[in-house]
Amino acid sequence: MKNGFLLLISLFLFLLAIDLIGHSFKLLNKEVVESIISLTSNPFIGLFIGLLITALIQSSSTSTSMVVAIVASGSIGLTEAIPMIMGANIGTTLTSTIVSLSFITKKEEFRKAMSAGVVHDFFNILVVIILFPLEYYYGVLSSLSAAISTLIVGNNYGVIQN
Repeated sequence: MKNGFLLLISLFLFLLAIDLIGHSFKLLNKEVVESIISLTSNPFIGLFIGLLITALIQSSSTSTSMVVAIVASGSIGLTEAIPMIMGANIGTTLTSTIVSLSFITKKEEFRKAMSAGVVHDFFNILVVIILFPLEYYYGVLSSLSAAISTLIVGNNYGVIQN
């Protein structure tokens, strides 16, 4: 009972924080918003922004949640956000490699930990290698996510912004 209540409170605070991030981006002045949009208009730069943010804060969930809040505030569009989320997925591979380094004094455990971390690295990098060109040239992920959100919400509320 107590654990369920704590989980509900934590979830509420998490969603409240995401909502506050979205509202804070709405309050930014026009020059800041334009600089954010100009940076993310290049998908390659967006990919590296997502990677850098995740590498710095060591949490792909936090960086992805921030990107979702920025999209919800209308500061950037879905097509600009997708490369940032892909970059966050690559950036999270650094976390697993850093964790595996904590076993460096124990040779056998280090080998196993590094192997598991490298599998995670390769998986995320290969997914981006496959999906990034599909999104860049054809907009596969943005079209698919817009269609799914239309099915769920019932109306396309300008999901794809240019």
